[in-house]
Amino acid sequence: MHAENIQGLDILELNWLLDHHATKAAHRQRVVDDLNLQPGDVVIDLGCGPGLWSTMLAEKVAPHGKVIGIDYDARYIEYARQHVKDHSLASLIEFRHGGFEDMTIEGECYDFIFSSGCSPYIKKILPFLKKQQCIVKPGGRIADRSWDDGLFIFHPIDLALTTKVISGIAQARIDRPDSEYFDNYFGRQSNGLFKQLGLHAVESRSYAVQLVAPLSPVAKRYITGNARWYATVTAPYLSATEHQQWLSHFDVGSPNYILNSPDFYYAMLEVLTIGTVAPAETNAETKESH
Repeated sequence: MHAENIQGLDILELNWLLDHHATKAAHRQRVVDDLNLQPGDVVIDLGCGPGLWSTMLAEKVAPHGKVIGIDYDARYIEYARQHVKDHSLASLIEFRHGGFEDMTIEGECYDFIFSSGCSPYIKKILPFLKKQQCIVKPGGRIADRSWDDGLFIFHPIDLALTTKVISGIAQARIDRPDSEYFDNYFGRQSNGLFKQLGLHAVESRSYAVQLVAPLSPVAKRYITGNARWYATVTAPYLSATEHQQWLSHFDVGSPNYILNSPDFYYAMLEVLTIGTVAPAETNAETKESH
């Protein structure tokens, strides 16, 4: 499915998502394995985007389970439907366009909600998580996979420059207007938020996702896209020289280009948090105690 076949779809953004997914394929398989999904589970893939996780989830719930991908962007839902239609497990996957808060839940019962990279964009995060808690059946689970920009490594780049970029990212989070809300430090918060909701058996796992030389062309594109985003975000907090130095490390025509360096090393932090909705008897006991 070519992105240009879908009107209005940002091809550059989609291509970056595809490169991102392919580069982290082994890591993402570990994440899906760690969800401990069971055959027959009914799963919501929340904020599914182009549906890249949906097929992986379907493999775990086959042969009689179901995966429902939900996204507010109709263009990605269209891409996901076209992308998945020839998959061997296509009959187990359904895509729905709409905001999560608008979805119909009557008569439906979900075993698991999986959200990947969605929560950092939600300002009113507790109501967002509470809605998930309310529609998962008793004993069902909620999982959030996010990242945390408090830790990343690009080597070999001068440590002082990297530190300034990290500091600039943190300052940008503080200065960002509410209309552009984005919390790229959500990973560290997810465990506490799940406990605040009263979820049971809350568990977090952190993953240091690393890439080393030699890099594939796909990995180079992914890393370059990430680094350029950091450059855009931190531009107001760096000098013009520092900004250009950072970009030069990811410019294939620059003598400072690092992605072909034999000692190249990249790492970033991802966090998976899973919580269980209280069984029905626990809910009843809680009500009686009050």
